[in-house]
Amino acid sequence: MTEPASFDDRADRTEPLIQGAMAGDEDSIRRLLILYHPRLRARLVRQMDATLRGRLEPEDILQQVYFEAFRALPSFRYRGPNSFLRWLFTILDRKLIDEHRAVHADRRDVRREIHSAAQVSGATTYIDLLSRLKATSVTASQVVRREEALGVVTACLASLPEHYRQVLQMRFLQGMAVADVAESLGRSVGSIHMICHRALQQLRELVEQYGINAEAP
Repeated sequence: MTEPASFDDRADRTEPLIQGAMAGDEDSIRRLLILYHPRLRARLVRQMDATLRGRLEPEDILQQVYFEAFRALPSFRYRGPNSFLRWLFTILDRKLIDEHRAVHADRRDVRREIHSAAQVSGATTYIDLLSRLKATSVTASQVVRREEALGVVTACLASLPEHYRQVLQMRFLQGMAVADVAESLGRSVGSIHMICHRALQQLRELVEQYGINAEAP
């Protein structure tokens, strides 16, 4: 197993990761997202109003940000060790504006309704997804704090193949039944079960690389 991700964001740490990300290395991109997750999440939480907080978890928006970062990486231009973080802030701010507009226009979809109900009941769906991974092959000393664990899961989920990411989101984060996922995607129930199994396995393997297990506090 590789060493758990370092959360040191000194220039001598970030510059090689940024160079790797620009070369298309997915591990470097994930490590940067994990590294910056606490600051991105803090910026997001400060700017989410009460209505939006009642509808979505911060990780719902960050998942969109990280997915966009993987897709839009060719547009990134290096302008110093903090330029990748500033670029992520730009994506984050744009996604947040979109979500605020959607919520206040009362364009409520199934995802928002489910998360609203989940928050009322005290559920935290990304923690639930983390617990499903059951990555027990790492030791307790390798387990990072819960907030960092969420950052790892969110970054790794964003890097999965699109059909894997989509099914995991619909099944475990939006709370949709397997039959409903199958109907929505035009697939058989059996194929959705198979995709879920393979997607969880791949996600489990990814998060293990960064020192995360299912017993993260």
